[in-house]
Amino acid sequence: MGRRKAKLRTRSKSVTVERASSQDVDEVDQETHEASTQASTQDVQPVVRVTRGPSKYLDIWDLPDEEVIELELNSEHQPVDDGARTFTGFLGTIARKPHMCPIRYLNWKVMPEENKEECWRLVEVLKNENIVPDDPIAYAALKRFVLQKIGKAWRDHKSRLKKDHYIPDSRNKARVKSNVPTRCISQDWDILVEHWYTDDAVIESEKNKERRSKQDDVHTAGSCSFAVHAAKKAKTDGCPVERSVLYPILHTHKDGSIVNPVVAAKIDKMKELMADPANHLQSSDTTGSIAWAPDDVFAKVMGKERKGRIRGVGFGPSPSGRSSNNALTDIDTHSRQARDNEVAQLKATLATMEEKLADFDEMKEKLAGFDEMKEKLSQFEEMEQRMARMLHQMQHISSQCNQRRFYTRRNRRKPPQKGVSIAAGFLTTAIELLRHRNGGGIDRRNSTRR
Repeated sequence: MGRRKAKLRTRSKSVTVERASSQDVDEVDQETHEASTQASTQDVQPVVRVTRGPSKYLDIWDLPDEEVIELELNSEHQPVDDGARTFTGFLGTIARKPHMCPIRYLNWKVMPEENKEECWRLVEVLKNENIVPDDPIAYAALKRFVLQKIGKAWRDHKSRLKKDHYIPDSRNKARVKSNVPTRCISQDWDILVEHWYTDDAVIESEKNKERRSKQDDVHTAGSCSFAVHAAKKAKTDGCPVERSVLYPILHTHKDGSIVNPVVAAKIDKMKELMADPANHLQSSDTTGSIAWAPDDVFAKVMGKERKGRIRGVGFGPSPSGRSSNNALTDIDTHSRQARDNEVAQLKATLATMEEKLADFDEMKEKLAGFDEMKEKLSQFEEMEQRMARMLHQMQHISSQCNQRRFYTRRNRRKPPQKGVSIAAGFLTTAIELLRHRNGGGIDRRNSTRR
């Protein structure tokens, strides 16, 4: 009879042995088979599953300028089309960047704002004007969703690191520290490992395990968001999707079976209440947003909402106890307040500039008056210089007349020095008057006519 081949996978390699049928095995083959089986049993170690590792989305990082990513958003500004999974996966690659989202911080709230803004700028430069809307309200809502999604991916990344590397018992802390993952910075890894082995972290971890074990409401949505499933349902039915309508879809396997009996009882109760049209919500939104109300059918079956995100609508919509439209109104209010504050600052700056401009105009007028006074002073000084020259000339003439003798034998006359002296006196008085107008005083004793 023929022989069958079987492969035994070990930690280092795969060994091929031949297994003979029970009818054709002789003693030699039997001994050889037993020896090989014993050796294989001693050498075989637990199989390490080889996985492809985290998605890198290199096609998005290296997206050419001429290509764009089509991304459709619902009224809650959540991605709902086929590109939603790619988009959220790309956000996960941002969350795993060690320099952009360091793992040394304990939670996303204490992550520096400059790191968050850098993450958002990466989304803005995706060369796709369809992703980042121009409307300020939609812009703020999408930015809020993106940063929340990156924060969740960052927390999931740290959870996977702990699952893959954490070894209970503080005596193993040094061993865990030495095993630094390839995608982590050594200093940040030391800080994270130190936190894992603190008493508070160990106690909190045990509490979370206990809470998780009590959860029986496990969905089957997979990697697609609730919003994507709601959008598909809305396109199929042509009507809005409520939480109570989406809940059975998200908790049923592909073979039609429900995840567990507890969930099955809840689904039956919801269907019973939804049979009454009076329990339906009045909504016309068919973009993929999940309709809900504090007293809808879902709330009647599942109980009142607690603080935090709204149950049954997936990631994003908040806060608890209010509709998504009110949450969007809050974003609008914050945007308006920010714009009002900016306008007030601009008005204050403008008023300050106007005051400075008024002071400048006043100073300019003063300078203009000063220039006019300077010009008049220059004219007075020029006139004073002219009259001084005339006085000097007349005094010179008077002195010459005093020295000459104008008497002749035929006509003996006195020199006309009296008239020259009078003219010189007038000039002296005029000069003093000009000086007085220019700011100086007049000594009337020196200006008396002779």
